[in-house]
Amino acid sequence: MTLVLFIVAALVYGAASFSYGTETSGEDDGAMAGVRRWARLLLAIAATLHFVAIGAQCVEGDHPFKNIFLATSFGSLIAVSGYLGLSRGHRLEALGPVMAPVGLVGLVLGVVFSGLGGDYVPAATTMPSAHVGLASLGLAGFTLAAGIAGLYLAMERRLRHKRFRPGSRGMSLTGLDRLHHRLVLLVTPVFTLAIVTGVLWILDLGGPHMLAGRWFELAAAGIAWAASVALLVMRAVWGTRGRRSAWLTLTAFVAILLIVVSYGVRL
Repeated sequence: MTLVLFIVAALVYGAASFSYGTETSGEDDGAMAGVRRWARLLLAIAATLHFVAIGAQCVEGDHPFKNIFLATSFGSLIAVSGYLGLSRGHRLEALGPVMAPVGLVGLVLGVVFSGLGGDYVPAATTMPSAHVGLASLGLAGFTLAAGIAGLYLAMERRLRHKRFRPGSRGMSLTGLDRLHHRLVLLVTPVFTLAIVTGVLWILDLGGPHMLAGRWFELAAAGIAWAASVALLVMRAVWGTRGRRSAWLTLTAFVAILLIVVSYGVRL
């Protein structure tokens, strides 16, 4: 059952990516709107199938807390679902071509490597479950924030070089900056709790000396946390926004990706 759901979901994710990719600037607004509606519908269907596939894996014992790949699959689903929710009230169609592959990659990792590495989180344990759940939410939140930050930088660059079409669809730079800031404001406390619960989990496993073996993950987490907190503090105190804030978010996102890769290599 899981394999069938995986194949169908992967095909629909691929169809959504293709649909987003067929949109060109030379098309009229009516045709472009139709393409966007189909692409969004396909992405929503793919996310639903992804959710059902995760449920089928849970029935088989491969829950999202079992290893880093299953947790990444869950996090990518949250990110795609968050994008679908945010794009209803905001013009974020430009993120669609990014979010569809993100969902597909997460799905593939979660299914292909579902049995790798044994149980990442032992059954009936509160601290590890809390850590992985918070980390998955943090990964999803920073994925969305990084996507919006990248979109801001791309639009800002096009405006500086006067490479834009009057009346083209999309949020304003002010709207993107505001949405980006709100996402970071929401996800930073979640990521902070993920770091705290992760450290407490390691200490519970074997004491302070266990932290030495996790220096890379701790350093990357510290960089991500410092970048996100610096963004919020600089905005609150000095009103810093725009490109600097976007680059800080991308820095935090890259550091989080390095943590995920590190955990994956350890398995």
